[in-house]
Amino acid sequence: MRLHKVVIATGVCLLAQVLLFATNAAGAQQCSARTTVGRYVVVCEGFLAPAPNSPLVPAKQLATVYADASGTFKSSDGILTLGGIIVHSAVIGTGVTSPDCTGTITYAQTINGQGAPDLHISYVVSKNGDVIDGIILDPGSVFSCHLTRISPE
Repeated sequence: MRLHKVVIATGVCLLAQVLLFATNAAGAQQCSARTTVGRYVVVCEGFLAPAPNSPLVPAKQLATVYADASGTFKSSDGILTLGGIIVHSAVIGTGVTSPDCTGTITYAQTINGQGAPDLHISYVVSKNGDVIDGIILDPGSVFSCHLTRISPE
């Protein structure tokens, strides 16, 4: 009788684990370019090199960016302080967002209207697209960005 109760209890525990796993899998966030559609406030901070082979200086950027259903992100109102010097930036790029909510994007950018090197960013989407956190992958930078959606379209 005791062995029978142990077998039943073990079976119930296994069933509960399977149901819990199925519930978590069904509830897990799945992402695509559609997940990130909307307008975001962008706050970036860290250290950047103002020119090739120059030392890193403190930097912070504030902007808004719009993302469309094809994964294109565009901003024309960025303000960047780079070692205490204020510059204006604009970016455009198309991100590739994976179903696991990670992604990459390469931005073409301009600083004060002049062409600048591309930015390569790896990011994670969370809270059903309301938050995106990214880090610049380019050598000579230690810069991360936090995007918060302020409008769904």
